[in-house]
Amino acid sequence: MDEMQLLRDFAGPAGLPASGDLARKRAELIAATTARRPARRLGLVWGAAGLAAAVAAVVALSPGGTTVPPGPAPRPATDPVSILYTAAAKARALPDVTPRPEQFVYTKTRLADGRENETWASVDGTHDGLVFLYGHEASLAGCRDGKRVQKESHGRTVTNRCVPHPAAPAGLPTDADTMLAYLHRSTYGEGDTLHDLGNEIIELAEGYLRPAVRAALFEAVAKVPGLVARTDAKDATGRTVLGISWTGMNEPGIGNQNEFLFDPVTFAYLGAGTGVVVNQGIVDAVRQRP
Repeated sequence: MDEMQLLRDFAGPAGLPASGDLARKRAELIAATTARRPARRLGLVWGAAGLAAAVAAVVALSPGGTTVPPGPAPRPATDPVSILYTAAAKARALPDVTPRPEQFVYTKTRLADGRENETWASVDGTHDGLVFLYGHEASLAGCRDGKRVQKESHGRTVTNRCVPHPAAPAGLPTDADTMLAYLHRSTYGEGDTLHDLGNEIIELAEGYLRPAVRAALFEAVAKVPGLVARTDAKDATGRTVLGISWTGMNEPGIGNQNEFLFDPVTFAYLGAGTGVVVNQGIVDAVRQRP
């Protein structure tokens, strides 16, 4: 039996996908095949279009049967672009929850010494939140009518001008190019440097993002020049994880102390080196946990 002829009969004429799509498609396939499922149901069922696309990605056949040279080789699993696209595909598959303005973003992080910090931050930035930081409790005053009234010790209060800082910003980009343009409008004020961009990315990544927004963020990072991936990176608790950084991400002279860290199995974002994000979600009230 001529297997190549069977493939041609089944898939029809097929051309190679654009080279820029290969990493994204490969990441989506990895995300689909590594999703949790019962042990006896690990088979992947493909339709005709899916099989044809897979065949085209490996070897493209012209109508006359002439083998067309393959495109660029698939990126290895340790390639930073593949890691980021896989993380994006995983993020995009998560359940989508639209927070209400009066709710709070709960985040728990674990430090290297085992201590845990917890934060309840206002979704729209106008409600009073709470933080447990290094064993101490403090209020997070919301910004209302342009004023923030912060409670301090001994019953004192301090009032400052403010603008609301939402913990779950609305209207963020959901595609990579628009997200990258958004990130380049740095809020750190010193121009369009990669260090500023790194700060902007980390601040956004550690907040609550809806799945499509988080996926766009990871795909935007994949476009940053000078990416470096490490499969032996360590999170704050010493666990081996995937780390991604780039030239200019860290302060000059102090080395790579910040890395974009991912779980090596689930590709969930874990933080940027100072603490591991162990839980995050939307809750209705301060002190409530997901």
